[in-house]
Amino acid sequence: MRPKIAFSNVSKSFNLYKKQSDKIKEIISFRNNKGNFYALKNLTFEIFEGEAIGIVGLNGSGKSTLSNLLAQIIPSTSGNIKINGETSLIAISAGLNNQLTGLENIELKCLMHGLKKEEIEKFKDEIIDFADIGKFINQPVKNYSSGMKSRLGFAISIHTNPDILIVDEALSVGDQTFYKKCLNKMNEFKSQGRTIIFISHSISQIKEFCDRVMWVHFGRLEKFDEADVVVKEYNDFIKWFNALTEAEKKEYKAKMLDRQYKEDNKEDNLDTVHSKRSKQKSTKKVMQRANFRYTIQFFLIFIAILFSATIMFGFNPVKDIGNYLNTNAKEKSSVDQQLQVESHKKEAMKQEQKSKELHKRGFVVAGKSQIFSDNKLKEPSGDIVFLEKVNVLEKQGNAFKIITSDNTTGYTSVDNINLEEKDLPVLQREIEDFLPLFPQRFVDSNEYFLSFINSKYAEVKTALRGLSEEKTLDTGEKILTYGFYSTQYNINHENISKSITLSNIDIDNEFWDELKTQATLKSNDSNYYYFNTQKYDVVIDLINQQATIKPKM
Repeated sequence: MRPKIAFSNVSKSFNLYKKQSDKIKEIISFRNNKGNFYALKNLTFEIFEGEAIGIVGLNGSGKSTLSNLLAQIIPSTSGNIKINGETSLIAISAGLNNQLTGLENIELKCLMHGLKKEEIEKFKDEIIDFADIGKFINQPVKNYSSGMKSRLGFAISIHTNPDILIVDEALSVGDQTFYKKCLNKMNEFKSQGRTIIFISHSISQIKEFCDRVMWVHFGRLEKFDEADVVVKEYNDFIKWFNALTEAEKKEYKAKMLDRQYKEDNKEDNLDTVHSKRSKQKSTKKVMQRANFRYTIQFFLIFIAILFSATIMFGFNPVKDIGNYLNTNAKEKSSVDQQLQVESHKKEAMKQEQKSKELHKRGFVVAGKSQIFSDNKLKEPSGDIVFLEKVNVLEKQGNAFKIITSDNTTGYTSVDNINLEEKDLPVLQREIEDFLPLFPQRFVDSNEYFLSFINSKYAEVKTALRGLSEEKTLDTGEKILTYGFYSTQYNINHENISKSITLSNIDIDNEFWDELKTQATLKSNDSNYYYFNTQKYDVVIDLINQQATIKPKM
Protein backbone atom coordinates (compact mmCIF):
# COMPACT_ATOMS: atom_id res chain seq x y z
CA MET A 1 0.00 0.00 0.00
CA ARG A 2 1.29 3.45 -0.92
CA PRO A 3 1.97 5.62 2.17
CA LYS A 4 -0.14 8.75 2.58
CA ILE A 5 2.66 10.37 4.57
CA ALA A 6 6.35 9.37 4.58
CA PHE A 7 9.12 10.92 6.69
CA SER A 8 12.73 9.91 6.03
CA ASN A 9 15.43 11.09 8.48
CA VAL A 10 13.58 14.38 9.00
CA SER A 11 15.10 16.94 11.37
CA LYS A 12 14.03 20.47 12.32
CA SER A 13 16.41 22.84 14.09
CA PHE A 14 16.20 26.44 15.29
CA ASN A 15 18.70 29.13 16.18
CA LEU A 16 18.46 30.26 19.80
CA TYR A 17 19.54 33.74 20.88
CA LYS A 18 20.03 35.12 24.39
CA LYS A 19 19.49 38.69 23.20
CA GLN A 20 18.70 40.58 20.01
CA SER A 21 22.31 41.65 19.49
CA ASP A 22 23.25 37.98 19.02
CA LYS A 23 21.35 38.00 15.72
CA ILE A 24 23.46 40.90 14.46
CA LYS A 25 26.66 39.15 15.56
CA GLU A 26 25.67 36.07 13.58
CA ILE A 27 25.02 38.16 10.47
CA ILE A 28 28.47 39.80 10.50
CA SER A 29 30.32 36.65 11.58
CA PHE A 30 31.65 33.96 9.27
CA ARG A 31 29.79 31.15 11.00
CA ASN A 32 27.30 29.18 8.95
CA ASN A 33 24.95 28.48 11.85
CA LYS A 34 22.25 26.18 10.51
CA GLY A 35 20.48 25.82 13.84
CA ASN A 36 21.74 25.00 17.30
CA PHE A 37 18.64 23.43 18.82
CA TYR A 38 16.96 20.34 17.33
CA ALA A 39 13.21 20.37 18.01
CA LEU A 40 13.04 17.11 16.02
CA LYS A 41 15.88 14.77 15.05
CA ASN A 42 15.98 11.95 12.47
CA LEU A 43 12.27 11.05 12.36
CA THR A 44 11.45 8.19 9.99
CA PHE A 45 7.94 6.74 9.70
CA GLU A 46 5.06 6.01 7.31
CA ILE A 47 1.32 6.66 7.71
CA PHE A 48 -1.19 4.99 5.42
CA GLU A 49 -4.53 6.07 4.03
CA GLY A 50 -7.47 5.64 6.39
CA GLU A 51 -5.35 5.44 9.55
CA ALA A 52 -6.01 7.44 12.70
CA ILE A 53 -2.62 8.17 14.25
CA GLY A 54 -2.20 9.53 17.78
CA ILE A 55 0.82 11.56 18.88
CA VAL A 56 1.74 11.77 22.56
CA GLY A 57 4.65 13.21 24.52
CA LEU A 58 5.59 15.60 27.29
CA ASN A 59 5.36 19.35 26.77
CA GLY A 60 8.34 20.56 24.73
CA SER A 61 8.92 17.22 23.03
CA GLY A 62 8.23 18.61 19.52
CA LYS A 63 4.60 17.62 18.93
CA SER A 64 3.53 21.03 17.62
CA THR A 65 6.64 21.28 15.46
CA LEU A 66 5.76 17.89 14.00
CA SER A 67 2.18 19.01 13.32
CA ASN A 68 3.48 22.10 11.48
CA LEU A 69 5.75 19.89 9.34
CA LEU A 70 2.83 17.57 8.58
CA ALA A 71 0.66 20.56 7.63
CA GLN A 72 3.51 21.90 5.45
CA ILE A 73 3.50 25.21 7.34
CA ILE A 74 7.25 25.11 8.00
CA PRO A 75 10.02 23.34 6.03
CA SER A 76 12.29 20.69 7.48
CA THR A 77 15.98 21.43 8.10
CA SER A 78 17.03 18.10 6.61
CA GLY A 79 15.50 14.83 5.42
CA ASN A 80 12.66 14.11 3.00
CA ILE A 81 8.91 14.53 3.51
CA LYS A 82 6.34 13.10 1.09
CA ILE A 83 2.65 13.93 1.60
CA ASN A 84 0.11 12.65 -0.91
CA GLY A 85 -2.95 14.83 -0.46
CA GLU A 86 -4.27 18.12 0.91
CA THR A 87 -3.70 18.72 4.62
CA SER A 88 -5.71 20.79 7.09
CA LEU A 89 -4.39 21.75 10.53
CA ILE A 90 -6.82 22.27 13.40
CA ALA A 91 -5.22 24.01 16.36
CA ILE A 92 -6.43 26.71 18.70
CA SER A 93 -6.94 29.78 16.43
CA ALA A 94 -4.70 28.29 13.70
CA GLY A 95 -5.20 30.16 10.45
CA LEU A 96 -7.73 32.61 11.93
CA ASN A 97 -7.31 36.35 11.39
CA ASN A 98 -7.92 38.13 14.71
CA GLN A 99 -9.06 41.33 13.01
CA LEU A 100 -11.78 39.63 10.93
CA THR A 101 -15.14 38.38 12.16
CA GLY A 102 -15.92 34.68 12.43
CA LEU A 103 -18.05 34.90 9.28
CA GLU A 104 -15.24 36.58 7.34
CA ASN A 105 -12.77 33.96 8.58
CA ILE A 106 -15.03 31.20 7.26
CA GLU A 107 -14.93 32.71 3.78
CA LEU A 108 -11.18 33.43 3.93
CA LYS A 109 -10.13 29.95 5.07
CA CYS A 110 -12.44 28.25 2.58
CA LEU A 111 -11.02 30.35 -0.26
CA MET A 112 -7.54 29.31 0.88
CA HIS A 113 -8.62 25.69 0.48
CA GLY A 114 -9.63 26.31 -3.13
CA LEU A 115 -13.39 26.55 -2.66
CA LYS A 116 -15.46 28.97 -4.73
CA LYS A 117 -17.84 31.47 -3.21
CA GLU A 118 -20.85 29.54 -4.51
CA GLU A 119 -19.61 26.38 -2.75
CA ILE A 120 -18.92 28.30 0.47
CA GLU A 121 -22.46 29.66 0.51
CA LYS A 122 -23.87 26.12 0.32
CA PHE A 123 -22.37 24.88 3.60
CA LYS A 124 -21.65 28.17 5.42
CA ASP A 125 -24.73 27.64 7.60
CA GLU A 126 -23.52 24.12 8.48
CA ILE A 127 -20.19 25.54 9.70
CA ILE A 128 -21.94 28.21 11.78
CA ASP A 129 -24.28 25.62 13.27
CA PHE A 130 -21.42 23.22 14.07
CA ALA A 131 -19.30 25.95 15.71
CA ASP A 132 -22.31 26.98 17.84
CA ILE A 133 -20.88 30.30 19.04
CA GLY A 134 -24.09 32.28 18.59
CA LYS A 135 -23.96 35.98 17.81
CA PHE A 136 -20.17 35.99 18.21
CA ILE A 137 -19.98 34.76 14.60
CA ASN A 138 -20.30 38.45 13.60
CA GLN A 139 -17.66 39.66 16.08
CA PRO A 140 -13.86 39.95 15.52
CA VAL A 141 -12.01 36.76 16.47
CA LYS A 142 -9.76 38.76 18.81
CA ASN A 143 -12.77 38.93 21.17
CA TYR A 144 -13.19 35.10 21.25
CA SER A 145 -12.21 32.80 24.07
CA SER A 146 -9.76 29.98 23.28
CA GLY A 147 -12.69 27.53 23.26
CA MET A 148 -14.63 29.60 20.74
CA LYS A 149 -11.57 29.88 18.47
CA SER A 150 -11.10 26.12 18.64
CA ARG A 151 -14.77 25.46 17.82
CA LEU A 152 -14.71 27.77 14.80
CA GLY A 153 -11.37 26.43 13.52
CA PHE A 154 -12.53 22.82 13.82
CA ALA A 155 -15.88 23.58 12.16
CA ILE A 156 -14.22 25.24 9.16
CA SER A 157 -11.48 22.63 8.68
CA ILE A 158 -13.75 19.59 8.92
CA HIS A 159 -16.11 21.03 6.30
CA THR A 160 -13.37 21.79 3.74
CA ASN A 161 -13.08 18.03 3.25
CA PRO A 162 -9.25 17.62 3.32
CA ASP A 163 -7.45 14.33 2.61
CA ILE A 164 -5.43 14.57 5.82
CA LEU A 165 -6.80 16.09 9.03
CA ILE A 166 -4.31 17.18 11.72
CA VAL A 167 -5.84 17.95 15.12
CA ASP A 168 -3.36 19.58 17.51
CA GLU A 169 -4.84 19.90 21.02
CA ALA A 170 -7.87 21.63 19.46
CA LEU A 171 -10.34 19.57 21.51
CA SER A 172 -8.67 20.13 24.87
CA VAL A 173 -10.37 23.51 25.40
CA GLY A 174 -13.90 22.45 24.46
CA ASP A 175 -16.61 21.08 26.73
CA GLN A 176 -17.70 17.44 26.74
CA THR A 177 -20.66 18.11 24.42
CA PHE A 178 -18.47 19.74 21.80
CA TYR A 179 -15.89 16.96 22.15
CA LYS A 180 -18.54 14.31 21.43
CA LYS A 181 -19.75 16.29 18.42
CA CYS A 182 -16.17 16.50 17.09
CA LEU A 183 -15.50 12.84 17.78
CA ASN A 184 -18.61 11.81 15.83
CA LYS A 185 -17.53 13.99 12.91
CA MET A 186 -14.01 12.56 12.99
CA ASN A 187 -15.38 9.00 13.05
CA GLU A 188 -17.48 9.86 10.01
CA PHE A 189 -14.38 11.31 8.40
CA LYS A 190 -12.42 8.16 9.24
CA SER A 191 -15.12 5.87 7.84
CA GLN A 192 -14.68 7.61 4.48
CA GLY A 193 -11.06 6.39 4.35
CA ARG A 194 -9.48 9.72 5.26
CA THR A 195 -6.27 10.01 7.30
CA ILE A 196 -6.31 11.66 10.75
CA ILE A 197 -3.39 12.80 12.92
CA PHE A 198 -4.59 13.36 16.51
CA ILE A 199 -2.27 15.15 18.97
CA SER A 200 -3.47 15.16 22.55
CA HIS A 201 -2.42 14.84 26.20
CA SER A 202 -5.60 12.86 26.87
CA ILE A 203 -4.56 9.21 26.81
CA SER A 204 -8.20 8.09 27.00
CA GLN A 205 -9.04 10.09 23.83
CA ILE A 206 -6.00 8.71 22.05
CA LYS A 207 -6.78 5.11 23.05
CA GLU A 208 -10.46 5.46 22.14
CA PHE A 209 -9.93 6.86 18.67
CA CYS A 210 -6.48 5.95 17.25
CA ASP A 211 -5.24 2.84 15.43
CA ARG A 212 -1.54 3.50 16.03
CA VAL A 213 0.27 5.87 18.36
CA MET A 214 3.53 7.79 17.97
CA TRP A 215 5.47 8.72 21.12
CA VAL A 216 7.69 11.75 20.54
CA HIS A 217 10.20 12.26 23.33
CA PHE A 218 12.31 15.45 23.32
CA GLY A 219 12.73 15.53 19.56
CA ARG A 220 13.16 11.77 19.02
CA LEU A 221 10.71 9.11 17.90
CA GLU A 222 10.64 6.94 21.01
CA LYS A 223 7.98 4.45 19.87
CA PHE A 224 5.54 4.02 16.96
CA ASP A 225 3.31 0.98 17.22
CA GLU A 226 -0.24 -0.25 17.84
CA ALA A 227 -2.21 2.02 20.17
CA ASP A 228 -2.40 -0.46 23.09
CA VAL A 229 1.36 -1.13 23.01
CA VAL A 230 2.46 2.51 22.96
CA VAL A 231 -0.18 3.72 25.42
CA LYS A 232 0.93 1.09 27.96
CA GLU A 233 4.62 2.05 27.64
CA TYR A 234 3.83 5.75 27.74
CA ASN A 235 1.63 5.31 30.84
CA ASP A 236 4.44 3.41 32.55
CA PHE A 237 6.84 6.24 31.73
CA ILE A 238 4.41 8.90 33.03
CA LYS A 239 4.00 6.98 36.31
CA TRP A 240 7.78 6.75 36.66
CA PHE A 241 8.22 10.43 35.80
CA ASN A 242 5.51 11.62 38.20
CA ALA A 243 7.13 9.61 41.01
CA LEU A 244 10.30 11.70 40.73
CA THR A 245 10.89 14.67 42.98
CA GLU A 246 10.71 18.15 41.47
CA ALA A 247 14.50 18.38 41.52
CA GLU A 248 14.82 15.01 39.75
CA LYS A 249 12.24 16.03 37.13
CA LYS A 250 14.13 19.24 36.49
CA GLU A 251 17.42 17.37 36.18
CA TYR A 252 15.91 14.80 33.80
CA LYS A 253 14.40 17.49 31.55
CA ALA A 254 17.67 19.42 31.51
CA LYS A 255 19.50 16.25 30.45
CA MET A 256 17.01 15.62 27.65
CA LEU A 257 17.19 19.22 26.44
CA ASP A 258 20.99 19.08 26.37
CA ARG A 259 20.68 16.21 23.90
CA GLN A 260 18.73 18.50 21.54
CA TYR A 261 21.51 21.07 21.23
CA LYS A 262 23.76 20.96 18.19
CA GLU A 263 27.04 20.29 19.95
CA ASP A 264 25.67 17.45 22.08
CA ASN A 265 23.73 16.03 19.16
CA LYS A 266 26.81 14.48 17.60
CA GLU A 267 26.58 11.68 20.15
CA ASP A 268 23.23 9.99 20.65
CA ASN A 269 24.31 7.91 23.63
CA LEU A 270 23.39 9.90 26.73
CA ASP A 271 25.39 7.55 28.96
CA THR A 272 28.72 8.53 27.35
CA VAL A 273 30.63 10.60 29.92
CA HIS A 274 33.83 12.37 29.01
CA SER A 275 36.58 12.84 31.50
CA LYS A 276 37.18 16.26 33.01
CA ARG A 277 40.50 16.54 31.23
CA SER A 278 38.99 15.86 27.76
CA LYS A 279 36.28 18.45 28.43
CA GLN A 280 38.89 21.02 29.36
CA LYS A 281 40.86 20.32 26.19
CA SER A 282 37.73 20.55 24.04
CA THR A 283 36.72 23.82 25.70
CA LYS A 284 40.20 25.23 25.21
CA LYS A 285 40.18 24.37 21.49
CA VAL A 286 36.76 25.95 21.02
CA MET A 287 37.89 29.14 22.77
CA GLN A 288 41.05 29.27 20.64
CA ARG A 289 39.03 28.91 17.43
CA ALA A 290 36.55 31.58 18.61
CA ASN A 291 39.34 34.01 19.55
CA PHE A 292 41.06 33.51 16.19
CA ARG A 293 37.79 34.04 14.31
CA TYR A 294 36.96 37.26 16.15
CA THR A 295 40.54 38.53 15.63
CA ILE A 296 40.19 38.06 11.88
CA GLN A 297 36.78 39.78 11.92
CA PHE A 298 38.15 42.74 13.90
CA PHE A 299 41.11 43.06 11.53
CA LEU A 300 38.88 43.09 8.42
CA ILE A 301 36.52 45.67 9.94
CA PHE A 302 39.52 47.85 10.86
CA ILE A 303 40.85 47.64 7.28
CA ALA A 304 37.40 48.60 5.93
CA ILE A 305 37.22 51.65 8.23
CA LEU A 306 40.76 52.69 7.27
CA PHE A 307 39.97 52.34 3.57
CA SER A 308 36.78 54.42 3.95
CA ALA A 309 38.66 57.14 5.84
CA THR A 310 41.32 57.23 3.11
CA ILE A 311 38.68 57.73 0.45
CA MET A 312 36.98 60.48 2.47
CA PHE A 313 40.05 62.42 3.61
CA GLY A 314 43.00 61.16 1.58
CA PHE A 315 42.59 63.59 -1.32
CA ASN A 316 41.14 67.00 -2.06
CA PRO A 317 38.24 66.53 -4.48
CA VAL A 318 37.83 70.28 -5.12
CA LYS A 319 41.48 70.62 -6.05
CA ASP A 320 41.32 67.54 -8.32
CA ILE A 321 38.26 68.90 -10.13
CA GLY A 322 40.00 72.24 -10.62
CA ASN A 323 43.06 70.52 -12.10
CA TYR A 324 40.84 68.54 -14.39
CA LEU A 325 39.09 71.66 -15.64
CA ASN A 326 42.39 73.49 -16.22
CA THR A 327 43.84 70.53 -18.09
CA ASN A 328 40.88 70.38 -20.42
CA ALA A 329 40.43 74.12 -20.92
CA LYS A 330 42.89 74.16 -23.84
CA GLU A 331 40.94 71.50 -25.64
CA LYS A 332 37.57 73.15 -25.10
CA SER A 333 37.67 75.48 -28.10
CA SER A 334 38.55 72.74 -30.58
CA VAL A 335 35.88 70.47 -29.11
CA ASP A 336 33.29 73.24 -29.41
CA GLN A 337 34.18 73.70 -33.05
CA GLN A 338 33.86 69.97 -33.68
CA LEU A 339 30.48 69.91 -31.91
CA GLN A 340 29.23 72.74 -34.09
CA VAL A 341 30.22 70.83 -37.22
CA GLU A 342 28.48 67.70 -35.96
CA SER A 343 25.40 69.70 -35.07
CA HIS A 344 25.18 71.12 -38.60
CA LYS A 345 25.55 67.65 -40.06
CA LYS A 346 22.78 66.26 -37.87
CA GLU A 347 20.49 69.13 -38.75
CA ALA A 348 21.13 68.56 -42.44
CA MET A 349 20.37 64.84 -42.06
CA LYS A 350 17.10 65.62 -40.32
CA GLN A 351 16.09 67.90 -43.14
CA GLU A 352 16.96 65.27 -45.71
CA GLN A 353 14.98 62.60 -43.86
CA LYS A 354 11.97 64.94 -43.70
CA SER A 355 11.10 63.71 -40.24
CA LYS A 356 7.54 64.05 -39.09
CA GLU A 357 7.05 64.95 -35.44
CA LEU A 358 4.24 63.00 -33.80
CA HIS A 359 4.52 63.02 -29.99
CA LYS A 360 1.82 60.40 -29.57
CA ARG A 361 1.24 57.45 -27.30
CA GLY A 362 1.46 53.94 -28.72
CA PHE A 363 2.01 50.31 -27.85
CA VAL A 364 4.01 47.43 -29.28
CA VAL A 365 2.13 44.99 -31.53
CA ALA A 366 5.18 42.88 -32.39
CA GLY A 367 6.25 39.82 -30.48
CA LYS A 368 9.56 40.22 -28.67
CA SER A 369 11.49 42.59 -30.94
CA GLN A 370 14.42 45.02 -30.91
CA ILE A 371 14.96 48.74 -31.01
CA PHE A 372 17.90 50.27 -32.87
CA SER A 373 20.26 53.21 -32.42
CA ASP A 374 19.37 54.76 -35.80
CA ASN A 375 16.51 54.81 -38.31
CA LYS A 376 18.34 52.39 -40.60
CA LEU A 377 17.51 49.66 -38.06
CA LYS A 378 20.94 48.02 -38.23
CA GLU A 379 22.46 48.43 -34.75
CA PRO A 380 20.28 46.88 -31.96
CA SER A 381 20.28 48.82 -28.67
CA GLY A 382 17.51 47.15 -26.65
CA ASP A 383 14.32 45.05 -26.61
CA ILE A 384 10.60 45.76 -26.67
CA VAL A 385 7.81 43.33 -25.85
CA PHE A 386 4.21 42.86 -26.90
CA LEU A 387 1.80 45.53 -25.50
CA GLU A 388 4.63 47.61 -23.99
CA LYS A 389 3.60 51.27 -23.75
CA VAL A 390 5.85 53.72 -25.66
CA ASN A 391 6.00 57.41 -26.56
CA VAL A 392 6.28 57.92 -30.33
CA LEU A 393 8.32 61.08 -30.96
CA GLU A 394 8.50 61.15 -34.74
CA LYS A 395 8.47 59.15 -37.94
CA GLN A 396 11.64 58.91 -40.02
CA GLY A 397 11.11 56.98 -43.23
CA ASN A 398 9.83 53.51 -42.27
CA ALA A 399 10.86 53.88 -38.63
CA PHE A 400 9.38 55.41 -35.50
CA LYS A 401 11.59 57.14 -32.97
CA ILE A 402 10.28 56.02 -29.58
CA ILE A 403 10.91 56.24 -25.84
CA THR A 404 10.27 52.93 -24.08
CA SER A 405 8.81 52.33 -20.61
CA ASP A 406 12.33 52.24 -19.12
CA ASN A 407 13.20 55.62 -20.78
CA THR A 408 15.35 54.12 -23.53
CA THR A 409 15.27 56.09 -26.80
CA GLY A 410 15.59 54.22 -30.09
CA TYR A 411 14.07 53.34 -33.44
CA THR A 412 11.80 50.51 -34.56
CA SER A 413 9.78 49.60 -37.63
CA VAL A 414 6.43 51.38 -37.97
CA ASP A 415 4.86 47.92 -38.33
CA ASN A 416 5.82 47.16 -34.71
CA ILE A 417 3.87 50.06 -33.16
CA ASN A 418 0.14 50.77 -32.97
CA LEU A 419 -0.64 54.44 -32.33
CA GLU A 420 -3.39 54.92 -29.77
CA GLU A 421 -5.83 56.64 -32.06
CA LYS A 422 -8.81 55.25 -30.14
CA ASP A 423 -9.56 53.00 -27.18
CA LEU A 424 -9.48 49.26 -27.75
CA PRO A 425 -12.87 47.50 -27.48
CA VAL A 426 -13.69 45.81 -24.17
CA LEU A 427 -14.71 42.14 -24.38
CA GLN A 428 -17.74 40.93 -22.44
CA ARG A 429 -15.58 38.26 -20.86
CA GLU A 430 -14.71 37.31 -17.27
CA ILE A 431 -11.59 35.54 -16.01
CA GLU A 432 -13.70 32.37 -15.55
CA ASP A 433 -13.99 32.14 -19.35
CA PHE A 434 -10.24 31.45 -19.55
CA LEU A 435 -10.07 28.72 -16.87
CA PRO A 436 -10.09 25.78 -19.40
CA LEU A 437 -6.66 27.02 -20.56
CA PHE A 438 -5.11 27.28 -17.09
CA PRO A 439 -3.38 24.57 -14.95
CA GLN A 440 -5.89 22.67 -12.81
CA ARG A 441 -4.10 23.39 -9.51
CA PHE A 442 -4.42 27.12 -10.17
CA VAL A 443 -8.02 26.73 -11.32
CA ASP A 444 -8.98 25.01 -8.05
CA SER A 445 -7.91 28.10 -6.05
CA ASN A 446 -8.03 30.83 -8.71
CA GLU A 447 -10.04 33.31 -6.65
CA TYR A 448 -7.58 32.95 -3.78
CA PHE A 449 -4.52 33.43 -6.02
CA LEU A 450 -6.06 36.42 -7.82
CA SER A 451 -6.86 38.08 -4.49
CA PHE A 452 -3.11 38.65 -3.95
CA ILE A 453 -2.69 40.83 -7.06
CA ASN A 454 -1.92 44.41 -5.93
CA SER A 455 -0.78 43.03 -2.56
CA LYS A 456 2.53 43.83 -0.90
CA TYR A 457 5.51 41.55 -1.52
CA ALA A 458 5.77 40.56 2.16
CA GLU A 459 2.06 39.70 2.30
CA VAL A 460 2.27 37.42 -0.75
CA LYS A 461 5.39 35.66 0.50
CA THR A 462 4.01 35.16 4.02
CA ALA A 463 0.50 34.02 3.10
CA LEU A 464 1.22 31.61 0.25
CA ARG A 465 2.85 28.23 0.85
CA GLY A 466 5.01 26.35 -1.63
CA LEU A 467 7.45 29.06 -2.78
CA SER A 468 9.94 27.23 -5.00
CA GLU A 469 12.06 30.12 -6.30
CA GLU A 470 12.57 33.84 -5.70
CA LYS A 471 14.42 35.84 -8.33
CA THR A 472 15.47 39.51 -8.44
CA LEU A 473 15.82 40.95 -11.95
CA ASP A 474 18.45 43.47 -13.09
CA THR A 475 15.70 46.10 -13.06
CA GLY A 476 15.13 45.54 -9.32
CA GLU A 477 11.79 43.81 -9.86
CA LYS A 478 11.19 40.39 -8.29
CA ILE A 479 9.54 37.13 -9.36
CA LEU A 480 8.03 34.71 -6.81
CA THR A 481 7.52 31.27 -8.38
CA TYR A 482 5.15 28.65 -6.93
CA GLY A 483 6.03 25.67 -9.11
CA PHE A 484 3.43 23.28 -7.70
CA TYR A 485 0.69 25.63 -8.94
CA SER A 486 2.53 26.69 -12.16
CA THR A 487 2.11 30.26 -10.90
CA GLN A 488 4.45 33.23 -10.51
CA TYR A 489 3.84 36.68 -9.01
CA ASN A 490 5.56 39.61 -10.73
CA ILE A 491 6.62 42.20 -8.11
CA ASN A 492 7.33 45.79 -9.25
CA HIS A 493 9.76 48.42 -7.89
CA GLU A 494 7.23 49.48 -5.23
CA ASN A 495 7.17 45.86 -3.92
CA ILE A 496 3.59 45.37 -5.14
CA SER A 497 2.45 42.28 -7.06
CA LYS A 498 1.46 43.81 -10.41
CA SER A 499 0.44 40.61 -12.24
CA ILE A 500 0.35 36.79 -12.27
CA THR A 501 1.97 34.61 -14.94
CA LEU A 502 0.74 31.02 -15.39
CA SER A 503 2.88 28.34 -17.04
CA ASN A 504 1.89 25.09 -18.80
CA ILE A 505 -1.36 26.47 -20.20
CA ASP A 506 -3.33 24.19 -22.54
CA ILE A 507 -3.54 25.69 -26.04
CA ASP A 508 -3.85 22.43 -28.00
CA ASN A 509 -7.62 22.20 -27.94
CA GLU A 510 -10.74 23.42 -29.71
CA PHE A 511 -11.53 25.85 -26.89
CA TRP A 512 -8.39 27.88 -27.65
CA ASP A 513 -9.03 27.69 -31.40
CA GLU A 514 -12.37 29.40 -30.83
CA LEU A 515 -11.22 31.81 -28.12
CA LYS A 516 -8.31 33.27 -30.10
CA THR A 517 -10.69 34.48 -32.82
CA GLN A 518 -12.20 36.83 -30.21
CA ALA A 519 -8.87 38.37 -29.15
CA THR A 520 -8.77 42.16 -28.88
CA LEU A 521 -5.35 42.19 -30.49
CA LYS A 522 -2.70 39.76 -31.71
CA SER A 523 0.97 40.34 -32.45
CA ASN A 524 2.11 40.64 -36.05
CA ASP A 525 3.84 37.25 -35.74
CA SER A 526 0.64 35.64 -34.30
CA ASN A 527 2.49 34.36 -31.23
CA TYR A 528 0.87 36.71 -28.68
CA TYR A 529 -2.83 37.41 -28.08
CA TYR A 530 -4.34 40.18 -25.96
CA PHE A 531 -7.81 40.05 -24.39
CA ASN A 532 -9.16 43.35 -23.04
CA THR A 533 -11.73 42.04 -20.52
CA GLN A 534 -13.82 44.07 -18.11
CA LYS A 535 -11.61 43.49 -15.06
CA TYR A 536 -8.30 42.12 -16.36
CA ASP A 537 -5.79 42.37 -19.19
CA VAL A 538 -5.00 38.79 -20.29
CA VAL A 539 -2.01 38.07 -22.56
CA ILE A 540 -1.46 34.58 -24.02
CA ASP A 541 2.13 33.74 -25.01
CA LEU A 542 2.08 30.76 -27.42
CA ILE A 543 5.89 30.46 -27.58
CA ASN A 544 6.34 29.85 -23.84
CA GLN A 545 2.79 28.53 -23.29
CA GLN A 546 2.12 31.16 -20.64
CA ALA A 547 -0.75 33.44 -19.66
CA THR A 548 -0.24 36.77 -17.85
CA ILE A 549 -3.14 38.28 -15.89
CA LYS A 550 -3.03 41.93 -14.87
CA PRO A 551 -5.90 43.88 -13.25
CA LYS A 552 -7.25 47.06 -14.81
CA MET A 553 -5.80 50.19 -13.25
